[in-house]
Amino acid sequence: MSLQGVRGRIAWVDLASQETKIEAPPDELYLKYLGGYGLAAYLLYTRQRPGVDPLGPENVFGLTTGPLTGTAAITGNRFTAVGKSPKTGGWGDANCGGTFGPALKQAGLDAVYFSGISEEPVYVVVEDGRVTLHDASDLWGLPCGEAEERLKDRHGKNARSAVVGPAGERRSLLACIINDGGRAAGRSGLGAVMGSKRVKAVVAVGGGEVPVAEDEKLKALRKEILSTHYQVTNPMYEFYHNYGTPGGLESRVRMGDTPIKNWMAPPEAFAGADRISGEAVRRIQVKPYSCWRCPIACGGRVKVEAGPYAGEGHKPEYETLGAFGAMCLNDNLESICRVNNLCNDFGLDTISTGAVVAFAFECFDKGLISEADTGGLKLAWGNHQAVVELTEQIARGEGFGGKVLGDGVRRAAERIGGGAEAAGMECGGEELPMHDPRCFPGLGVSYVADATPGRHTQYGSWFVEGNMLPEDLDVPKIAGRYVYRGKGEAHKFASCFGHVVNAAGVCMFASLITPGRVLSEYLTLALGRPFTLEDVLAVGERIANIRIAFNLREGIRNVERFRLPGRVLGNPPLPSGPTQGVTVDNDSQIRDYYEAMGWDPETGVPHRAVFERLGLDFALEVTRG
Repeated sequence: MSLQGVRGRIAWVDLASQETKIEAPPDELYLKYLGGYGLAAYLLYTRQRPGVDPLGPENVFGLTTGPLTGTAAITGNRFTAVGKSPKTGGWGDANCGGTFGPALKQAGLDAVYFSGISEEPVYVVVEDGRVTLHDASDLWGLPCGEAEERLKDRHGKNARSAVVGPAGERRSLLACIINDGGRAAGRSGLGAVMGSKRVKAVVAVGGGEVPVAEDEKLKALRKEILSTHYQVTNPMYEFYHNYGTPGGLESRVRMGDTPIKNWMAPPEAFAGADRISGEAVRRIQVKPYSCWRCPIACGGRVKVEAGPYAGEGHKPEYETLGAFGAMCLNDNLESICRVNNLCNDFGLDTISTGAVVAFAFECFDKGLISEADTGGLKLAWGNHQAVVELTEQIARGEGFGGKVLGDGVRRAAERIGGGAEAAGMECGGEELPMHDPRCFPGLGVSYVADATPGRHTQYGSWFVEGNMLPEDLDVPKIAGRYVYRGKGEAHKFASCFGHVVNAAGVCMFASLITPGRVLSEYLTLALGRPFTLEDVLAVGERIANIRIAFNLREGIRNVERFRLPGRVLGNPPLPSGPTQGVTVDNDSQIRDYYEAMGWDPETGVPHRAVFERLGLDFALEVTRG
């Protein structure tokens, strides 16, 4: 192996036989797909047959890193969970920061994949490139943070763990994977997949440095960018450093980007946004938190000193504040801190859990469920006690919350019946995040045209509408936010760039602060092979296509299976507020994107020539569909 930056070793663990094989992928695969969900999509497409049960033994589950994970690249701390999603039935991935990703690389592996199901609960240790399985019976049932601490006591100060909580153990489709007590690989229901395999945790015993091709030059580039862009004189850096993602809550409510009252109401319906704002969160923050070697330190620890919600934990992110706050008309910050701790302890995705709570509130408001159904719990808008109690039921798998809501909005609507699906703000089975296409129409394309529906962290034309891409990138122009034709090339550019950010193992926030040219420079210095922006975009396009190929082989055409609820697109439009009267023409936007990608504009199926150009000949079968 001549490439640097990657360890060149991945582990395949058969949980049924308890056997492990170490594989050395050829350099060519890393150069084509990088790592993260790029290389993972290739491996699962070529090695896993279609139609497997996402919670069954044949579904392969993986924890993966990218070539910049664990290096001097700014925010090189990301890892990705991958597998077939039990929520959507298609490709699933979930990106996460913290300290686990770098530790996995330092421990000698780029990724670890699991097949089969263990007879008894296990945890897996990666150290010095070796993989060992251990009895996890004493950890099963523990909250995520407590399990992490026990594993660190057991395996030393350099041990870092990615764990599932009780929600994942019982295969709740809301379950996620936690590291550092509050950094979550949240989406796609992959905590349920990890739990279904009876894997409580993956422990990486790291230490040392990840070798790169040009170590001194990479460190010098880091130093240069830190001195020029990561200073308080840079408004973007100052914002994330001082407030983190909560800093956007109040302003995004005002501008119509944060959905209100389960997507039904304009901003004026939620008068208490200032009470759960970034400034309000900052007042109860007791210390900052940063992912591995991150100069932004957007996280933090908060403490509620007294009252029914007294306690300390990770500060709630923007998405959490939006889901449990604005979506439920709840302006009680202490209650949101409490549910955030519950989700971190039990291993729940806060976006999906908050969305299903808001869904239940609407069902209650419309008479589809009553106090007789909820065990006496009055799900009135703004009732923070009900928000907490319902979340606790979901977390523990008990009561109405656990039995009806614990697998997300789509399954809850099926269980309730009576037209409850009209209140379900989901796409393809995935609950929608806290960003509104009526404010940034390009979101509508990302939500339905990516392989993972309902995903705000997939770049697209909304990054152009919001002026979020680095200025030095020659991004195709758009005519305007509400001009629906002519955005396809911009969406393709942003999407392909974003796929490489994610697959490389760096944080999207850094991509908003750092010059765009730096990504290709990082890859060149880490891998020891020249990368240009054109190379980056080509790799991103290949990743986009192999992820879509995975869905197509599962019988999923996005245009048929991933549809947004009418109200999300302004049908009917809101009667007031900054997006008053807006109805998004999503079909035109999607068609333009498909044409830019070389996909059939009616079906979303890539043309054969695209796969041939990208070297995806092994997947040509899906282009015939």
